[in-house]
Amino acid sequence: MSEVVQKDKALAALMEDAERIYTLISSQKQHLCLAQCPAFEEVVDTQMYGFSREIAYASKIGIVSEDEGHQILSDLEKTLNDVYTEMYDEKKEQI
Repeated sequence: MSEVVQKDKALAALMEDAERIYTLISSQKQHLCLAQCPAFEEVVDTQMYGFSREIAYASKIGIVSEDEGHQILSDLEKTLNDVYTEMYDEKKEQI
């Protein structure tokens, strides 16, 4: 029983981290000019790398399956790509 509770807590912590990154990325939709800022890109890259390491570790110890981990990362990467696409489309319309 204790092992299940620990896995649930670990998975909840991973999902909180994913939500934090998602919020960071989504908030940039309000400030698209910041999405092309090197500092923002560096922060996102660092956050995504760190989270990918968390997912890899969680997969190794059996908290998430490899497929689940890939899906979580894929969803976050899609959100980031959406921000850049939206920024590009807005800039294109301004020209």
